[in-house]
Amino acid sequence: MFLETWRQHWGLKDAPFVHEDADKDPVLDRMESMAVHSSFDRLFGEPASPVPGVVFGEKGSGKSGLRLAMLRALQRHNTENLSSRAFVVQYIDFDPMLENLRRTEGIDASHKRAAEKVLDKLTRADHLDAILGLATTQITNELMLDRALGKKLDRRRRRDALHLAALYHRSEDQTREEAVNALRKQLGGSSGLWLRRALLFTLTVLALAVALAPHLGFLGAPFEGIEGESNGNWYMAGGALLAVTWMGAGIMKLMLRVTAARATHSIRVTRGDSKVLAANLDASGRAARRELPLPQSRGDEEVRYRLLRRLLGVLKGMGYTSLFVLVDRVDESALLAGDADAMQAFIEPLLQHKLLQLEDVALKMFLPIELSRLSLGARPDDLKRMRLDKANVVEELRWSGQELLEIANQRIRASSTNAQAPRLSDFLASDLDENDLRNAFQELGTPRVCFGFLGALLAEHARELPEDLDSEDSAWKIPRARFEVQRAAWTDRARVLRRNLN
Repeated sequence: MFLETWRQHWGLKDAPFVHEDADKDPVLDRMESMAVHSSFDRLFGEPASPVPGVVFGEKGSGKSGLRLAMLRALQRHNTENLSSRAFVVQYIDFDPMLENLRRTEGIDASHKRAAEKVLDKLTRADHLDAILGLATTQITNELMLDRALGKKLDRRRRRDALHLAALYHRSEDQTREEAVNALRKQLGGSSGLWLRRALLFTLTVLALAVALAPHLGFLGAPFEGIEGESNGNWYMAGGALLAVTWMGAGIMKLMLRVTAARATHSIRVTRGDSKVLAANLDASGRAARRELPLPQSRGDEEVRYRLLRRLLGVLKGMGYTSLFVLVDRVDESALLAGDADAMQAFIEPLLQHKLLQLEDVALKMFLPIELSRLSLGARPDDLKRMRLDKANVVEELRWSGQELLEIANQRIRASSTNAQAPRLSDFLASDLDENDLRNAFQELGTPRVCFGFLGALLAEHARELPEDLDSEDSAWKIPRARFEVQRAAWTDRARVLRRNLN
């Protein structure tokens, strides 16, 4: 029998147990919000008063599923609580930022110690730049899609939004210059350039008038009493005024380009555009430029924190009260290659008390079990620096057999076309019950292994059935012998996987 025929018999429109990657699992999006690990509420906290959260778990233990559940919970919260919405950034794809860092530092990708060299150069400022880049791009896109949203921002916050976009916006669909120009048009308001251009035009006209004064009859009367004047003096005076005017404008533009180049060069994890930044600084005006924070060195954390506070101000103007940063998939980076030491070097800069306890920011980290030594094996000085005691920490993401059974039933319900969805125990022969399932799940340990076991069990059973099986035949249900064979095979497989991967 084809597996599709078996699923149709039970009213299942999708295969509930074939997706191993949570980010590519369509069933997760249809599951009820209550179908989460028991530690979820502790990790989630309260969006209106965000706190950090850290969970450690082995591969396949459901860290990414927990992150996606948190994302869904935040989206639901934003729909139900318009006065305390949370802005969400997913910090999960690290290879582009690490590749940009490698190129900026001139590290040869083929070098056998390339990853180690890149991580030696990585700083907390780089992480902050990466987070600012992700958040700024999302903010810019939101503002460009909704003109009414931009009208909520006061003048300073509009200026900050443009400044952040000029520093950090990145997109595959448009250049940074296109994005900043589109955002400026969407936000409206004067750029301040018109006044300086008008002044430059006026001074240019005045210089030309001075140079050509002897030839302009209507200017002759005021100068009739001046002796010894010659046309050459007028030419020199007008030319000097014209030169000073345009040299001054050129020097100012050059200084802005140098300042912008220094700032973009200090941001190593994303490609900058000094021309765009210089143009934005020019449009901001001299008084505003003095207030805009600009990174001038690669490790200057304080400027990044100031930029992050400016970003939070823009978010508050847009109606958000907090920023959630979800950090996950550290062990899936090609450069880190799942190496425990490399992952620790990468993630350790984020475990700083100032960042973790930043007001209105919630850093939620879903980390491999290998990194639990950051907390369990830390020295007293490191513990004081991180202050994980003030964060919601789950030392190891473990599941009970009952929790895994409930999640399995939820997946079946999300895949069912029937009003009354079957339970997993309905697929089993009469000599099997939920206790057998709980015991098997407890032994297998993680959602990935448990659902892999169930997927293989259902596929193996359907394959042995005839296609013309009567709908009332008891053979539709899985016999104990087949259940035990698959259970034993997957128990051995889980033991090997756990030993090799973790």
